[in-house]
Amino acid sequence: MRVVTAGALLVTAVAPVPMAQARQAAGARPGMWTETAYNSVFKDSGRSPEARDYIQLDTAKNDYESAQIVLRGPAAFTVKSVDFTPLVGASDVIPAAEITYNPVGYEYLNKNSIFDTYGSHQPVYPVTRTAPGDFPDRLLNEKTIAVPADQTQSIWVRVHVPAKAKGGRYLGLATVRTSNGDLRVPITLDARNVVIPPAEQSEFTQTMWTNFLGLTSWDPQAGDTVKLFYGYDRYSPDWWQLIDNWADMMKQNRQNNLQLPLINLLTDGGSSVDAAGNYTFNFSRFDQVVQRFLDKGVVNRLEGFTGAGEQTKERNPDWPNWLIEVTPKETGSQIPDYLPWDSAQAQTWYSQFYPALKAHLDAKGWTPMYWMHVGDEANGAAAEKAWLGISDQLRKYFPGVKLGDTSAGGSGPFVAQRSDIVIPNTYFYTYDNATYDNERRKNHKELWFYNCNIPVGNHLNRFVDQPEWSQRQTMWFAYGKGATGYLHWAYGNWQYAMNDQEVKGDGYIVRPDKAHHTIESSPRYESLRDGLEDWEVLNLLGKTNPGLAHDLATSVVQQSDMYSPDVDYMQRIRRIALDAAAGRPVTAKDLARAKTATASSGDARKAVDGKRSTAWQPASGTGTNWTQVDLGQQAQVDAVRLHWGSTWASKYRVLVSFDGTKWAEAGARTDVPASQDDLAKPGGDDLIGINAKARYIRIEATASSGGATPYELTDLEVSGTPLARQNIAAGKDYERTDPWGRFPDAAKTEATDGVIGDNWGDGKSFGYELPAVGSSVHPVVNLDLGRPQKVGTVRVHAYEDYPDYRPDQITVYTSTDNVNFTERGRLGTVNGASNVWYDVGFAPATARWVKVVFDKTMQNGNQSALFIDEIEAYGARAGG
Repeated sequence: MRVVTAGALLVTAVAPVPMAQARQAAGARPGMWTETAYNSVFKDSGRSPEARDYIQLDTAKNDYESAQIVLRGPAAFTVKSVDFTPLVGASDVIPAAEITYNPVGYEYLNKNSIFDTYGSHQPVYPVTRTAPGDFPDRLLNEKTIAVPADQTQSIWVRVHVPAKAKGGRYLGLATVRTSNGDLRVPITLDARNVVIPPAEQSEFTQTMWTNFLGLTSWDPQAGDTVKLFYGYDRYSPDWWQLIDNWADMMKQNRQNNLQLPLINLLTDGGSSVDAAGNYTFNFSRFDQVVQRFLDKGVVNRLEGFTGAGEQTKERNPDWPNWLIEVTPKETGSQIPDYLPWDSAQAQTWYSQFYPALKAHLDAKGWTPMYWMHVGDEANGAAAEKAWLGISDQLRKYFPGVKLGDTSAGGSGPFVAQRSDIVIPNTYFYTYDNATYDNERRKNHKELWFYNCNIPVGNHLNRFVDQPEWSQRQTMWFAYGKGATGYLHWAYGNWQYAMNDQEVKGDGYIVRPDKAHHTIESSPRYESLRDGLEDWEVLNLLGKTNPGLAHDLATSVVQQSDMYSPDVDYMQRIRRIALDAAAGRPVTAKDLARAKTATASSGDARKAVDGKRSTAWQPASGTGTNWTQVDLGQQAQVDAVRLHWGSTWASKYRVLVSFDGTKWAEAGARTDVPASQDDLAKPGGDDLIGINAKARYIRIEATASSGGATPYELTDLEVSGTPLARQNIAAGKDYERTDPWGRFPDAAKTEATDGVIGDNWGDGKSFGYELPAVGSSVHPVVNLDLGRPQKVGTVRVHAYEDYPDYRPDQITVYTSTDNVNFTERGRLGTVNGASNVWYDVGFAPATARWVKVVFDKTMQNGNQSALFIDEIEAYGARAGG
């Protein structure tokens, strides 16, 4: 089985020998492989199915992209350094200084993330591993690291492609120098000729709340983060060095919004209030901090933060009436004074502070980049009343100020409709997106997304035990929904120990590093940066082809809880986006070009001839019309791209087949415009993302944008890769235990149709219910391959949406007569690509029937069903 392949790298001897002899023979030299930045590498990890022996990166220009060099050896060793050659292209060179690295460090989690979301105590899933244990979540600033024997160590390598570099292919070399010998890793980079704008010029705003510059939270226990963890007094030389290093890291990670705790900064400057309630405002420290970040070219937005909220019953005698924070009477106090928002004293504050703030920002020329909060997550009648009252005062005394606040809960629509920047938590956006989308479209407001300790479940978020790609894909979700900003609490809320957090890492995006006067990054922080760069690529493409950009984004992520977890698929779609933005052919290798095409009527060949001047046009725009293409062999299909003429099919399905007879729906379009979102126009592109294996592709249309006027399909392109080995179970007949009525498989095709399912509601899988704790099911799927042939690998696709609906165990049997079956292997956990495949490999055997037995017992209330998706078979042992 493949699970043993990682161990093969640890020893260079070709025959089994005692470990001591093997170490001596190998010189105790560590083994090496590479992993994508999308994967998590643990201390006991071996090669993943996505592993390589070289680094291969696809980038834009002014783009960072990362990979991991992974080491493991039979004896302890020390990584002394990693050296890089320049990356050399045909007509340009990327200097070695543009390549940097960090050893990956670990965070111990005492349990997996779980949170009480509005009455439902819900775990996070999928998780990369079951806690307790060490999770990779730190990028250490030390350049050397000692690695114990038989422990895996990842080195995070990032390449920055300068904005002025020439597009094209570059080659170079990384040399990992260890105490047990040097290891060389080839680097290949394909830089697309499209330039990502600097973060300070971006149309996307990224902000993460922190206490680095003063108190953001009304909770005084939060304290001065820098003083607590570094011992630095504000505005001391050490403090400024830390702030400068932090600003550099913000810039590298496209964090282009500066959050400003106004009360602390003004108090630091000497602002005060006398006994009569007259305020004096000194903006000197405020100006000093803002100018520092502007001079370094870090930010293009300034976020004014003054806290208002109900606080706690202990701190607020008028709870739940809101309090506002104001300049403290106590000289030098870092804790603001708090006033009831509707009191006479508060009115005095509004009338003095807001005009002074506006006048100062106007004088500095900073007003256009400034926006401001009223109060976070206003929920309930008292909160709504206070939020509205405070915002009225703000707009009265600071005309034109842009207001934005996070919303999570029942008052989300109230805040959204009265804000200038709409910032829903992704959980509430997913389940009530119409409210927020209407504000964006009809009232031309900015839509941002907000994550914190929710959402949990299978929603995209940024917890330590979630996949590394989860944060990156949130930005694809943002582009697909028209969001232009992202807000998160908290960046470095280290006052709350990891063991005490229910959701792990919500306040630990970075960590303190006093020894280097800086902070320590994390793979999750870099994943966010990578996602922001992907957003920029999609946004550049969207300037000229909004429909294609939208379709690319939504082919990977449809909702915050509906997305593909397939790492290879994510990267393939990203490559399409890079190519499209750079003006390269979207379908680098069009599998349909000049292939045999047929149609219900009209000349189907005109859709696959590569000429935009010709088109397949059915006899009529009404009824059901179809055109199909034979790819000539089985292929992994990533997307189908359709280019329409002056009329287009406004309702159609994409069907796939292995034999041209039995068809399965792989995607559909039911909206009217050919180009998506608000920017529809004739002649647009449709791109339907597909994660399927197939030989035949059919477009089946049932409506035309022109009514009875036939639509014109000028191009039908298929993006994908021909399969090196044929799936011999493809489209084959099978018998199976009858599924439950709610989760049918009426045609007995779902297990071999090639189409990957996401959740049971999409109808691409079938299932069995378990009625009570302790109940069991043991369904059987018996595939008929049609004739005896060699079988060496059976792959079973795991149910993607909810791991609790996966089997406890699968067992694979083969037979030549459908009577006598031989067991070939069994698995209890996924071990294949992207952690969504069970790969059972065995010595090739002749078989006509392949039987898979699924065993599941309901251990708790979350395991109430078992779902079965795709089953594949291959003649050789390696994965398909």
